[in-house]
Amino acid sequence: MKPIVLALALAPAAAAAPAPTSAPTPTAAAPVAAEAAESEIAAVEQEIARGIAGLRLPDSPAPYQAVVYVVRAEVLSIDGSYGGIITDVLEDQAAAGIDIRVGSAERDQTGVFGQDGAWPRFNLSLLPSAELTRHKLWLGLDQAFRRATGTYAQKLAILARLAGEPLPPDLGPKPEPLVRQPVPPAPTDTIDREGLRELVRALSKRFADHPAIDNGDVFVQVLRSHVTTITSEGVVLHEQRDRAVLAVMADTRALDGMHLDHGAAIHLQELPRATDELKKRGEELVDGVLKELTLMADAPMLDDDYDGPILFAGPASAQLLASTIAVHTGGTPAPLGDNGRVRDFEPHWQDSLGKSVLPAFLDLEDDPREGFGRLAVDAQGFAPKPLTLVKNGVLQELLMTRTPNPRRKESNGRARLSPGLAWGAAITNLSLKSKKRGSPRKALEKELLRRAREDGYEYAYIVESLRDGNILGPVNREGATSYSTGRKVSLPLPSKIYRLDASGKKTLVRGAMIAPASMRVLRRIRAVGQSAPALPLRIAPGATGGFGAETGMDGILSNTVDVSVSSPDLLLDGLELLVERSENERLPILEHPLRRGQTPPPQPPADDDAE
Repeated sequence: MKPIVLALALAPAAAAAPAPTSAPTPTAAAPVAAEAAESEIAAVEQEIARGIAGLRLPDSPAPYQAVVYVVRAEVLSIDGSYGGIITDVLEDQAAAGIDIRVGSAERDQTGVFGQDGAWPRFNLSLLPSAELTRHKLWLGLDQAFRRATGTYAQKLAILARLAGEPLPPDLGPKPEPLVRQPVPPAPTDTIDREGLRELVRALSKRFADHPAIDNGDVFVQVLRSHVTTITSEGVVLHEQRDRAVLAVMADTRALDGMHLDHGAAIHLQELPRATDELKKRGEELVDGVLKELTLMADAPMLDDDYDGPILFAGPASAQLLASTIAVHTGGTPAPLGDNGRVRDFEPHWQDSLGKSVLPAFLDLEDDPREGFGRLAVDAQGFAPKPLTLVKNGVLQELLMTRTPNPRRKESNGRARLSPGLAWGAAITNLSLKSKKRGSPRKALEKELLRRAREDGYEYAYIVESLRDGNILGPVNREGATSYSTGRKVSLPLPSKIYRLDASGKKTLVRGAMIAPASMRVLRRIRAVGQSAPALPLRIAPGATGGFGAETGMDGILSNTVDVSVSSPDLLLDGLELLVERSENERLPILEHPLRRGQTPPPQPPADDDAE
């Protein structure tokens, strides 16, 4: 695993740094640091103003708006396996990105496929430096302006060929003025590097108690970030956060050679300390993942495709919503390609305002005030308010940034920015609420089997968790990858999925895939459970984000934002389970070192396999 790197790999990963011998004394240096930071911000504002006034090219539009993002962070990455430490890197990083718009708010260069978000980015000094930042920004603004004018000409050429209604403006109204906040004081507490290293070492030793597992890692990542947003409209925002994750990943092979992986994480919003409480939670996390993966490897394959009802229970219901609604309620229009809108990148509910998208007994709300996804000011300076997205099953609102669409012209404060400058509309704390009384689990299972019998099945399936690609990364089995086209949504693989027989017996199975499905399938939620616990998640923002974004551990802190999803268990019709048809590799010739004497040796190859 690579160490966390901000701003999309601008800063090269450093060699492992020695642990500090003594804690710094930030109190004495705090006034000096704050003064230097304010001087740097003033230099950025001056350089932005100079760029807006002076950047010109013949026969090209002038710039009308610019935003500079300054990111400084302290990052810790520790990776341990079987009691050994593989990675232990603690470093400071500093980077910046520039977004400049040319033309006018009515029509600028944004919204062109492959160009949005491609901001010029550059390294900064680790401590604020007005001189260096001014120099870097001078070059960066010039580069950004030249790129923007080229994209603007490309966009006008596309629009000249297209028929149809005029497009909405490219930039909506600016936020209400905010009281300018001073640079927040530097935190005085330090990262518990030595304690966390020993915690990772101790937790990773527990892999030895699970010989059925081929390989695994325990990770601790800490990201202490300070993101400063400075705009040509006079907005200066500071977002200072401590975010951390304790995660476990493991993989093994079933007897038929299928490669299986599993993972889970504890998400934290403060600096972790290697306390007894965290150690206990970590032990439960590691043991739970390894036991579940062992059971998955021993489980039988899904024996046939299935198109009956499915019950999403426990975390799976929230993960389903985070894979669908969290992405497809975005209000940003599809980008323009050479032949018009690239509709594959348009949120599917964007043209469904005023239409039924859920059963009439369900409401959907997004509330930024409390919870894991709490947000006081969004990335564009808007104060988000509670939002009713769906009322009585009808779509009322979208997650809006300053980018208008034909139905909504203004932001509602849902622009989110990750420390690595991944940007887009995103939820905060999403809640699915039912007007009718939910059913207990046993009653849901009974209803599940009843509906399955109506579809000709004497069994049904319960999904208890989906594979978390934001921990595990992409699936490395060719046959487990599904590709959606048109108005279909690809969903993560079921991780824990059970076959429920008519007798009530539950059998864990593997090798199941959920076929790409229309968002209309959510209208076929037939019944819900009683409780809706909040599930904290870290997801990438924007149209390509959500729970299915597969950032992996390399981007789980730098390229995500914090959200939570609350959902009861969901009984759905309309989804289809497919049998995965991968070609598996043969098992290793030699036994796992921890399994010697516990399993029979591999069978010799058949005559027709011998070389």
